[in-house]
Amino acid sequence: MNQSSEKSLNELNTSVDGPSKKIINVLLIEDNPGDVRLIQELMKEVSNGKFNLLYHDNLTEGMQILNQRKFNVIILDLSLPDSEGLHTLEEVLKNAKDIPIIILTGTDDQKMALDAVKSGAQDYLIKGKVNGILLERSIFYSIERQKIMKQLKHSEKEFRLAFHRASFYKDILAHDMNNILQGIMSGTQLLDMYYCNTENQEKLSNLSKMIIIQIMRGVRLISNVRRISQLEESSLFIHSIEILHLLNKSNEGLKAAFPQKNIIIHISSYKTQIFLQANEFIQDIFDNLLINAVRHNQNNQIEIQVKISEEKEHTINMVKLEFIDNGKGIEDLRKDKIFLRGNREDKYISGMGLGLSLVVKIVESYNGKIWVEDKVKGDYTMGSNFILLIPEVI
Repeated sequence: MNQSSEKSLNELNTSVDGPSKKIINVLLIEDNPGDVRLIQELMKEVSNGKFNLLYHDNLTEGMQILNQRKFNVIILDLSLPDSEGLHTLEEVLKNAKDIPIIILTGTDDQKMALDAVKSGAQDYLIKGKVNGILLERSIFYSIERQKIMKQLKHSEKEFRLAFHRASFYKDILAHDMNNILQGIMSGTQLLDMYYCNTENQEKLSNLSKMIIIQIMRGVRLISNVRRISQLEESSLFIHSIEILHLLNKSNEGLKAAFPQKNIIIHISSYKTQIFLQANEFIQDIFDNLLINAVRHNQNNQIEIQVKISEEKEHTINMVKLEFIDNGKGIEDLRKDKIFLRGNREDKYISGMGLGLSLVVKIVESYNGKIWVEDKVKGDYTMGSNFILLIPEVI
């Protein structure tokens, strides 16, 4: 900082009478000593605020001090020794973030000042036509206008997020509820076919169970959408939860949901009880991974292997869960795409209305990871291996 700028800061670092006692830190970037002195004197006249003024006569030093100190407003001359015109404003905007900028301009540069306001400055002042009241009004106006613009941008972002959430849930309900109702319809049609034949009592019983499961899926879908909306808005409560009994429940539910399928599931674990830092959504993840291992499998015998092992990651104890199937697999080009929100291939996992993008969000809320590999490296047609890494509770 040069001697003159230090002096002007000390001159103005005194309280002034008035309703507002908040300190306003002002950075002035101006190379004309006469204009600098004028701004200093005008600030002394202001009775409704308390200003700390710091100035530099070139853009380079101004940007350096901007990165070192906090300022409430910047007063900027667009014509500086090391920068000229709107380029000056562009450079300040890159570093200023949410700090409002007031352009200080001559009468012959008024058009450029207006262009600067259109480009992101909050206000402009014309040299030779500025008084203390006008300067103070411009400073407070610019600060408040910047706050309002920030709030509007935040509100617009929130509105867009809410709109996308609503559209996403609508798609979930439309797609998955249709599948559930289709399952119930198919079950009732088969019931009509088997009803009159007493030899079909076992089939009738299985169909009845299947319809009940589909109804329960519908209830659970609606519940999950409600819970997922909570997850979208804030993190759900994470706690210690034992997963092997949940995995066994998912296994039983899978076979009940697909009684006509020949499904073989092998679960191997390094412990008889495993506790994770998670919550009840882990059950939904298991359901989805298992259901889609069946849905995307054309083999007469569907084989799913669930391998559970321990792994260290950056000194953290993690549990590794691998869901390995003999289905049709996923090409390399789709491996990343299926995890992207809004991608229509999100339907790859749709069992309970939880797309893979939301599965990722849930896993990440546990400080975990999820990805997919080939069952046989280099040959995706042999099946997929969905891998979860989630912190373990010791």
